[in-house]
Amino acid sequence: MSYIDIQNLNFAYHPKRPILKNVSLLVDKGQWIAILGHNGSGKSTLAKTMVGLLDPDSGTIVIDGITLSGETVYEIRKKIGIVFQNPDNQFVGVTVRDDIAFGMENLGFPQAEMLKKIDFYAEKVGMKAYLDKEPAELSGGQKQRVAIAGILAMQMDVIIFDEATSMLDPTARKELMDYIRQLHNEGLTIIMITHDIEEALWADRLVIVKNGEIFRQGSREELLKEPDMFIEAGLELPVELQISNALKKRNLLSLEMEEHLWESSLKK
Repeated sequence: MSYIDIQNLNFAYHPKRPILKNVSLLVDKGQWIAILGHNGSGKSTLAKTMVGLLDPDSGTIVIDGITLSGETVYEIRKKIGIVFQNPDNQFVGVTVRDDIAFGMENLGFPQAEMLKKIDFYAEKVGMKAYLDKEPAELSGGQKQRVAIAGILAMQMDVIIFDEATSMLDPTARKELMDYIRQLHNEGLTIIMITHDIEEALWADRLVIVKNGEIFRQGSREELLKEPDMFIEAGLELPVELQISNALKKRNLLSLEMEEHLWESSLKK
């Protein structure tokens, strides 16, 4: 049984403009999946329904055997957390210490346990020296790390990263991606919402969303063999795959060259 089981999900902000259309998705515990789609494809809306921030019009979301509903949403939020695109919007505490403590306070963690976890997880994400700093003193990447610490402190099983790198500079982005990989290696289930193929290639499995529907899904190796499919979904190919695709269409691509270009993309 999959840890996350989404079946026939539909959602619309306006009845005549559906955002999610009969979406079904399975995620196993410990997996890293990338939900990939163009802007407006519905991928972020899907993430928000998974944590109960939006109520679907129909369909079911089951997480760790619990069906998401108004009665179970707080139980679900003990299992799955989300890191948003804009780090300023997710920082709720006056200091780093307050922000890491916020979720635990809402869940009723004992004070002594909470204090230990603040120190432990701040150190884990490299932010222990900043515990008494205010948000204005932190970079975007540091704020994202604080958000991750808060989720880890609540001992959640799943973290959703909703375009979490899109407002970071290249150095901070690479650092965050490296840290996400470390979390995955430690056993966390990772769901990455992104429009960036290079970023999605870090994941075990890609789920491509187009106009509110699951367009294609599979391993990165499988899907990279169909570069035109990414273009059809409104996505921009990495440079290596653009070259591969152009050469292939002109019958100028050897198998050795193709494998080299694929490997270059996978190593990013």
